[in-house]
Amino acid sequence: MPEYSYSLDEEGISEHAFELIFAFDEVISLGHKENVTVAQVKQFCEMESHEEKLHKLVMQSKINETKDVMKRKASEIDKSKV
Repeated sequence: MPEYSYSLDEEGISEHAFELIFAFDEVISLGHKENVTVAQVKQFCEMESHEEKLHKLVMQSKINETKDVMKRKASEIDKSKV
């Protein structure tokens, strides 16, 4: 628990709820405890999938494209005012 939530009160646990759930998911499989170390749990939780990386790249490209469109429209509005 201290590896994922530095404060063990309700607020600290709430802030890191998803990380804790993912860590517990790595420890428990089909209702049975697996023999894993804390280091292994950290490693499993930090691993990224290929699909996740691809999704992040697509989202970043959409954000960049939207920023470009906003800049073009802003410059068009400025030109039309002049």
